Formats: sequence, C-alpha cells, structure tokens
Amino acid sequence: MKTSRRWKALGGALLVAAGLLAVYSVTAERPPVLQAAGGPSSTTMAPTAVAVSQAPQAMNLEPLAARFEDATRQEFERVNAGAERGDVRAQRRLAELYEKCFSVNVRRASYLEGIESMAGQHSDPDAGQQMRLIGQRVFAQCGGVDGGQFIPLDAMLLWREQAARGGDLASQLWLRRQRSVTSPLTAEEYAGLAAQVSASGDATAMAYLGDLAVTAGGLKAPDVDPHISGLAWQIAACQQGRACAAGSELMDVMCFSLGACTETDATVVLRLMAADRQAALDAEIARILSRVDKMRQHTR
Repeated sequence: MKTSRRWKALGGALLVAAGLLAVYSVTAERPPVLQAAGGPSSTTMAPTAVAVSQAPQAMNLEPLAARFEDATRQEFERVNAGAERGDVRAQRRLAELYEKCFSVNVRRASYLEGIESMAGQHSDPDAGQQMRLIGQRVFAQCGGVDGGQFIPLDAMLLWREQAARGGDLASQLWLRRQRSVTSPLTAEEYAGLAAQVSASGDATAMAYLGDLAVTAGGLKAPDVDPHISGLAWQIAACQQGRACAAGSELMDVMCFSLGACTETDATVVLRLMAADRQAALDAEIARILSRVDKMRQHTR
C-alpha cells in the first residue's frame, strides 16, 4: 500500500531525528488539557504540555501565550531546583526541557517564520493550520525555559549523564542511543535491556528502548524483528502512561517531522509505520505488556 510505505519510510526518519535530539521526550503523566474556564489544569510533572482543542483551526493561541510560558517557567524552576538537589527524575526532565527547546531558542527570531514556511507547504490546509498553532504554543512554552535563552548543547548532555549516573534507566538508554552508530546494539544486550525496562515499569524507558530497537539497524536476534519490536515498545509505553495524545511533546514532534498534525494520538501514527503487519505488532505489544505486568507483580 502506497500510504503505508510512505509512513514507514517517514517513521524511520522521525525515529532517527527523535533519537538525536530526543525532542519527543515525555514524562509518564498525561498532559493537562486547557480548561474552558480556568486555563491549564495542574499535573505532577508536565504542566507545559497543554493539549490543543479537538478543533484547533478554531482556536487562537496568541492570547494564551503568556499562560503557556508561565506554566513552563514554573516547571523549569521546579525541576531545575530538584536537579540541583540530586533528584534524578528532575535531572531527566530538565534535560528533556532543554532538548525540547534547543532548536527553538537557538533561533527564536526566525523560529515562527520557519514554522509558517512548513505549514504553508503542507498538502492538508487543516494540518498546516494545526502546525502553526502547535508552533505558537511550543514557541511560548520555550520562552519559559531559562528565559528563552540560547541552550548550550552541553547542558542537555550533562544533565542526561548526571541522571544516568544516578540510576535513571531512561537516561541510560538515551545515552546508549547516541552510541549506537559506533557501538551497534547486540541481541544479548537488547535482551538484557528489555529485562531491565520490563522490571522498571518506566514508560519513558520503554519508549526509549523502542527507539533504540528500531534504529539499531543490524540487530539480529532470534524471533525478534527490531522494527516491529521497537514500535511495540513505544505503543506499549503509551498504554503504560506515556503522554501520547494530542498536545503531548511526542505528537508535537510528529507534527513537525512527519506532518502528522491532525491525528489524535501517537499510536495511530506508530501503527501506520507497520500498516501491513498489524497482527505481528499486536502480538508483540501483548507479549511486552504481559512481561511488564509479571515483573510488576513479582516486585510487589
């Protein structure tokens, strides 16, 4: 099917780009939705991922820019303080915020012009308008990350490394992804990482392992198709609490990287990357979730 081939090819490009900057990094919590009367709802870890309306073409985000920026500023200040105290989850989230806003804050003067150019070239006018709105929201949110200042590349890497040293499995996987070109993933290592991720129950770690599997390239393992297994880990991560709905950081990246701006959930896009192998994908998702559940019961 022509459409499925297109999405599979684009999916590979997305996963490579996401692995390089991890701008799709998310927390385990769902993003808050903009309430009709009172602005963003609160959340424990991710108040910046405010979902857009089901009818985004009718929503003007400009008056809400200050709210988006302020929510992100509050989160940034909170996680920055936590990171300085040695909280590994805060260190991971601080790195994620830096990664999300690196490409925005490095060129804030022209960022929205770039978004407008991409949106104008989109074949679907509704998706193009959605891209504009998402771009406005992300631009406003990133104004709250260190005051919208330029983000040094070292800042992202150092906090990732700090979190990894502190035992954060997701950050360890993120760093392993950066080494995958020069140090290919082996079947034995993949099996060991899968066991660790299953035991952790960390939805972000599940997603990162999925990205690592898909982009591993030469991974050869009995009864393991890296592409299917990688997509299954990412879909399973969504089912285990990863933020995957419209308004999530993952969906923002899928919009900018793939043009998938009107989908309601990332699992729809992930499934299209294996459109002709749904049975195999479902079987792998079920296997992963069963393993995670058994590990969770064993550790209680």
